[in-house]
Amino acid sequence: MDERQDGAPPAHPQAEGLETMSQTMTLALQTFELGDFEAAADLMRRAITAEKIRSQDIHALLGDTLARLGEPLQAAAAYAEAARLSGPGTDALLRNALDLFQAAGNDAAIADLADFAFERFPADPGIATICIGALIATGRADDALAHLDRLDRKDRAQTDLLLAALRAAGHHPRLLAELDAACQRFPGDAGLRMARLAAGRRVCDLANAAAFEAEIADPDAPGVDRLLSEETAADRLLRSDDEAMQARPNADSLRLAAVPAAPARRAFSAPGGKIRIGYLSNDFYDHATMRLFAPVLTMHDRVQFDVTLFCYTDPALRGWQETGFPAFVRRAIVRVDEIDDAGAAEAIAARGIDILVDLKGFAAGDARPGIVKRADAPVKAAYLGFAGSIHGADLDYAISDRFVTPDAAKPFYAEKLCRLPETYQPNDSESRPLPRAARRADWDLPETGFVFASFNSAQKITGRTVDLWSRILAKAPEAVLWMLCEEPLARRNLLDAFAARGIAASRILFTGHVDYADHLARLSLADLGLDTMPHNGHTTTSDMIWAGLPVLTVRGGSFAARVSESLLNAIGLGELTAANDTAFCDMAAAMARAPRKIAELKERLEENRFSAPLFNGKRITAHLERAYQMMAERARAGLSPCHLDVPALPALEHPFASWRRGG
Repeated sequence: MDERQDGAPPAHPQAEGLETMSQTMTLALQTFELGDFEAAADLMRRAITAEKIRSQDIHALLGDTLARLGEPLQAAAAYAEAARLSGPGTDALLRNALDLFQAAGNDAAIADLADFAFERFPADPGIATICIGALIATGRADDALAHLDRLDRKDRAQTDLLLAALRAAGHHPRLLAELDAACQRFPGDAGLRMARLAAGRRVCDLANAAAFEAEIADPDAPGVDRLLSEETAADRLLRSDDEAMQARPNADSLRLAAVPAAPARRAFSAPGGKIRIGYLSNDFYDHATMRLFAPVLTMHDRVQFDVTLFCYTDPALRGWQETGFPAFVRRAIVRVDEIDDAGAAEAIAARGIDILVDLKGFAAGDARPGIVKRADAPVKAAYLGFAGSIHGADLDYAISDRFVTPDAAKPFYAEKLCRLPETYQPNDSESRPLPRAARRADWDLPETGFVFASFNSAQKITGRTVDLWSRILAKAPEAVLWMLCEEPLARRNLLDAFAARGIAASRILFTGHVDYADHLARLSLADLGLDTMPHNGHTTTSDMIWAGLPVLTVRGGSFAARVSESLLNAIGLGELTAANDTAFCDMAAAMARAPRKIAELKERLEENRFSAPLFNGKRITAHLERAYQMMAERARAGLSPCHLDVPALPALEHPFASWRRGG
């Protein structure tokens, strides 16, 4: 404490304040020692706010008092303030603050203290771990990069944190270098090996991917199971369309296996009332899934269905909901982001949900399939977010269509298939802007000559895809390939891959991300879209079709590899699905020499945009609702789930919309 010990009179005007502080501190200490912590806390706050006393001692005592009162966050804030004031206890107080904030999961408060902590503890890997983790969690990974060398690379957990920071910051070259070094330090670590594969895929490291495929060529060879057990389900879709391979255990399904399922399912609501639908996702923001699905949420028949959105979207992204959803949809949102999976399952039960629809599956590392497994909803279905079976989630149905999941797919699904009649993917003509006119010169494209295009994400570009595209370019020597790819390392890797296959760099034109309306406008400048294999474009393909760009694909062996086929059939251009790789190359090369054919395909897209099923949002919503009714009928009859094929509504006799929308 800063009180005078010799009883001398004040030596300067501020000494009276010191005496006042000493009196307040004495009374606060006495009150604290008597166990009246609430009164002690009041005294401390009065000294700090009314008497303007700033002392490490008084803030530290306030922290102790609040800790005794069971208010850890307030105690942590007091310790943090005390640490910033001059005094001998700074380091201990700062540790107290960090420990309490960490225990409470308050990453934002830790991130705010990070620079101070790095300054006070320059060689403490434990403090670095806490602070770097918080910076990553609060979207400030860039701020952590200068401090990564504080971590102990010999420690496996701290290595993971270092890699997470680089991954979150998008520093791909450094990430790959650190992964390569980590694989050397921890030989035989399957998790690191798969992390290296995934990181390489995002920058088109095709050589690394080829080496991995050779390594697992015999799926029953020793060590392969260990590698596959560390592969995420989403990463597996990117490299393989073998449904037997996709059904093998993966990192996500193995984690989910440890989660308890609901001991029993609730009974379905009685006939005559509304069917209560619950949608679960963290994609309720400006995300590709909502670009497709938001219109369905507005078009649901509220007379027959009660709809709730169980949302665990990142709070930083939820602002989109204010403009992306009408008020009646926003009122249906129940936030579950701040409660654990068991609590979220209880919230679903409290709303009496009849059919829980998971819109995420295994689509990303932040998905929460554990909520689905714990939920006791009478019927549980997966839709849209993940193009495959979600093994281990205790789901009843996977909502799909006959193209993405033909009968041959049934043995590989843990769920029963509920197939919509025309396409599984919800699209709508009202939610997308109409493509406007654009000029090739504005996008640095050649004014003449044939332009192939691919706007799928770089991680979908496999060695097989580059092989096929190179064969096409070799057969169409005057054509160029226009590609969406922003990462410099990915561009270099792709140019090297094309060069190794005899394709000059001048024939590969790169572009980046732009505003959605501009993106739709530029798509029409290309002549033919080329799909990626084995993971097709999904929203990307429907965007191309909407913009009037024909897309050529290959019939694949799994859901993710058949999406473009589904969309092309729903727009009336099913013939653009090639039977095999050779046919794909031959068809593309032939079209590059047939401008009239391209013009005819584009004209058909214009004609079909408002008459074929693909962009008829009301129609697919009605099909989806009929699917829910069929599920309900079986559940109310006490019947187990079975494969369902939803009948199509009668064909339309007239267009459902026109180019005159919006004037």
